[in-house]
Parts: sequence; structure tokens; C-alpha cells
Amino acid sequence: MLEAILVMGLLSFLRESRQRWVKLRQIGHALASPGVDAMSFIKGASDRNTAEIQLLDLVESDRTLHGIMQKHGATRADLQNIYTMLLRCGAGQWSRGHWVAASALCYGSTLEFVLTKLREGEVARGTPREIWLPVAFRLVEYFGKGKVGRL
Repeated sequence: MLEAILVMGLLSFLRESRQRWVKLRQIGHALASPGVDAMSFIKGASDRNTAEIQLLDLVESDRTLHGIMQKHGATRADLQNIYTMLLRCGAGQWSRGHWVAASALCYGSTLEFVLTKLREGEVARGTPREIWLPVAFRLVEYFGKGKVGRL
């Protein structure tokens, strides 16, 4: 009986994880889409704004990720700030199937990493670029090498 409950729990976790990954891929493609001409650029900006909202909703709706946010006292605005800084510092790229700036927010170990860096950056001396450039590089490398677990 206990084994059946554990198996059902594991299957549920795997199903939810897969659904989140599919949604994250859709969001990543919307976030990464470049605008070729002026009209495409304007439409693309609107689509990217919608995708950013969906990304933040995805993070906040996940029990585990929301728990990590609570542990760090993080808000939706913090997530938005992290995403923006990662984009500005080079993590706005695909790496082994991950739109890095978005994926960084959607996995427990990487969310823990960026929230820790956010808090460290609040007390550190240096420009935001000096703080977030090595973070972005490390995340691109992390996803590019297919690593799992802590950074």
C-alpha cells in the first residue's frame, strides 16, 4: 500500500515536471523570438511581454519554486529584476534546449542560486553588471553542460 502511494506520488511529480518543461519551452520560444522588421519587432515585444508574465506565473504557481521564493523573501518584482539582469548580462540565449534566463527561474537549484546572488548583490559593492555577468556565464555553462543539482 505504501509503495503504491509512493509510486503514484513519483508519477504525479514526473507528470507535473514534464508539463512545466513543455510550458517553459513554449515561453522560451516566445521570449527568444527576434523581430525582423518594425511591425514584427512591435508585435514581438508584445508577445515577449506576455511570455514574461506567463514565465512569472509559472514560477509562482509551482509549489516548490514558490517555497524557495518564500524562503528568500522574494517577490514577483525580484524575479522580473533577475530575469532582466540575466538578459542584459548574456543569459538571453539558448543553451542545450534552455532559454537560459527563463530556465534559471524554473528549476529549484538555479532559482536558489539566482535568489542567493540577488541578496548578495544587495549588500555587495559593484555595479549590477559586475555582479550578474559571472552569474549569467555560470548559468549558460550549467545548462550547456546538462548539469543537475546545485551550482
